[in-house]
Amino acid sequence: MALPQEFIERLKAANPIEEIMDNYVTLKRTGRDYICLCPFHNEKTPSCHVHTDKQFFHCFGCGAGGDVITFVMKYQNLDYWEAVKWLAERANLTLPDNNGYNSKKAENKKRIYEMNKEAARFFYSQLKTEAGKACLDYLINKRKLSFETIKKYGMGFAPNSWNALKNHLMSLGYTEDELISASLISRSQHNTKNTYDFFVNRAMFPFIDLTGHIVGFGGRALSPDDKRKYLNSKDTPCYSKEGFLFSLNFAKNAAVKERKIILCEGNLDVISLNQAGFENAVASCGTALTDRQARSLTQYADHIIICYDADEAGQKATSKAIKILDNTGFKTTVVKIKGAKDPDEFLKLYGPVKFKSLLKGSEGSIEYELNKCREGIDTETDLGKIDYLKRAYRVLASLSSPVERDIYISKLADETRVSKEAIRQEVESLRRKAYKKQEQIQYQRMVSFTDVKRDPINPQAYEHRREADAEEGLIYYIYAHPDSCEKVCSRISPQEFVTDFNRRVFESLTSKIKSADDYSVSTLNAEFSPDEMGRIIGMLGKYEKLGVDEAVCSDYIGVLKSYAQSKQMADAASSDESFMKALEQMRNRNGN
Repeated sequence: MALPQEFIERLKAANPIEEIMDNYVTLKRTGRDYICLCPFHNEKTPSCHVHTDKQFFHCFGCGAGGDVITFVMKYQNLDYWEAVKWLAERANLTLPDNNGYNSKKAENKKRIYEMNKEAARFFYSQLKTEAGKACLDYLINKRKLSFETIKKYGMGFAPNSWNALKNHLMSLGYTEDELISASLISRSQHNTKNTYDFFVNRAMFPFIDLTGHIVGFGGRALSPDDKRKYLNSKDTPCYSKEGFLFSLNFAKNAAVKERKIILCEGNLDVISLNQAGFENAVASCGTALTDRQARSLTQYADHIIICYDADEAGQKATSKAIKILDNTGFKTTVVKIKGAKDPDEFLKLYGPVKFKSLLKGSEGSIEYELNKCREGIDTETDLGKIDYLKRAYRVLASLSSPVERDIYISKLADETRVSKEAIRQEVESLRRKAYKKQEQIQYQRMVSFTDVKRDPINPQAYEHRREADAEEGLIYYIYAHPDSCEKVCSRISPQEFVTDFNRRVFESLTSKIKSADDYSVSTLNAEFSPDEMGRIIGMLGKYEKLGVDEAVCSDYIGVLKSYAQSKQMADAASSDESFMKALEQMRNRNGN
């Protein structure tokens, strides 16, 4: 059952799209509308437009688009009903009775939340057992964590048993399949009838999202023989390692005060920092920093302080994180940890006051990258200086700000005693090459809409571009002229559409219009995914600019009719050819 049009309108009026999106991106007014950097792909030039009069957004870079419901679905990874409920709760609106809400996905997620909560209680209770003393000793005496911190983070102990958690949760009524879906147990590859606990003999750290739900777990091995030092939950309907940041639920409130976030590598680094008073610390879990994680920080901070391990792997991860954070628009600085291998060890050795000094002395990302360019090079020799300059040119070419480039070009010129003009020419040459490469990428992105390998929304459009264009034009015409629906439908049927996706859109629109139902963009969210909504918004915007009148509509119908006729003739010819071949084969057999 669809939601009443009146409720959808009230929901959108109470949640203006520009107000919702402003919580996640920086909107810049342009006329009546806004533009911003798209939150769904990395870009340095804003290509996402927010149209306040129509209350929808559309990105010309990646094709994302839709209304406020679509945005919430896509940004927060919610289904249609979850997004509607979220917006309704935000606006203090009550969902209509008999609204038809029956989402298996939502129920499944709720079930996983419940299982994770019970699992966390089980792990915590195990710290009090005889077997759990070793884990408690590890946390308190080796890691120097207070009992208050252990309790704050809900830490626990996964016993050295292959079925302790499984037996406990199954006794509460959960099935093996449900426990597997939550990544709490695994199925044996050798004997699929056997299942076993996913976490065994580990110190446990619940992963808590911004709503307070436990979405997964991280486990630190307690046995030196366990080759997997850290083990995290697999991706589930509730948890994605590419989007989750450990301790963001605590860090967000502290971060907004100074607009700063400390980015670490490990859970224990974050917990130690939090205990020492640095509550604005977060860490990715089992993965290097991702674009999605970086974008999730934009509403809490403008400045990211990278505080990764001092080893080679940590430094490589730092360089990767710098690029992602710079592309996302953050001011980025880097802490160089000396005299310790990671933040946790530094705090134990030198204390929070010294660490605070480290943070204040953190160097900018460009200084950090230039210092790395010097490593292993003797800059006193001509060859060494040339190698250093070649590396430095690439760093400076990545700077989008002309002012920043000029400042660092001047510094590099003074340091190497090479003229500013010579350095500038090398840097600008690299930028031109990068620009050309980016143009090629943008071109490929546009082409991807007609590339079967890159267009999961409407793959058939690759081979039927002319027909797909005609279908999209018809969809726009019906949307813009609903009074012409009956007339158009009397001349063309959905079965005559060539691409399945466009047929679905056409059928949905015409069905709503014929039934006198609301056929606005918002009503399509229940039937189409956020990515599909982006395509629909894109086609409506495209043909609005082109302009489609009755004559053009007739031409589009003619294109589809012509294709249907040619296909029918080809099928008939193919059928005749097959018949003649079969007849010839029979004659040959009889002749023999």
